[in-house]
Amino acid sequence: MQKNLLLKTGIIVAILLIFVYGMLGPKLFSGAGLKASLLDRIHLGLDLKGGSHLILQVMVNDAVGAQSDHAAELLKDELQKAKVNYADIAKLDNQPEKVVIKGVPLDASSTIRGIVNDRLPEYDVAAGPDNSWVLTMKPQQLADLKDRTLEQSIEAIRTRVDSLGVSEPLIQKNGLGDNQILVQLPGVDDPGRVKEIIQSTARLELREALDHG
Repeated sequence: MQKNLLLKTGIIVAILLIFVYGMLGPKLFSGAGLKASLLDRIHLGLDLKGGSHLILQVMVNDAVGAQSDHAAELLKDELQKAKVNYADIAKLDNQPEKVVIKGVPLDASSTIRGIVNDRLPEYDVAAGPDNSWVLTMKPQQLADLKDRTLEQSIEAIRTRVDSLGVSEPLIQKNGLGDNQILVQLPGVDDPGRVKEIIQSTARLELREALDHG
């Protein structure tokens, strides 16, 4: 019984040594090598190693506004081709998902609806007051655009952070706020450099102070 127990214990120890050797390699047999190997393979988190912690606000309305600016320019070109007069075409500053056409002749309704249906299907169109028309980005299109902007911002940040050589950075959507990104960079103690790199990404702003340990 004692012999079987010793045999099983020996097998377990041998298996453990094989696994440890596989992880650490020949460095296992020297003190300095073991320490270096452990440091290479075990990465301390922000709470132990210190670093930078940021919460970024993605300016999704800028992306929506850019899309509406494009729609306004397209409308100008199409109405000019159709020889339809208008007073002004522009997005609303406080509602960037809306584009307003002002001073349109009453007999141009079918032309406007045709242009929107054919060239701007992501917008709904409705007649407004004083010979105006209002284009409104469809809810699903608006939500998709905001989601794409957030995901593209995350990828842009990840690409820029890679230039810092940070080990195991955390870059993800922040669940505590709308259109926010959480960034944690263990071991990065140059907040000015981090801020410069992050803010060079379009449509981002620092919503909270930059903390570093």
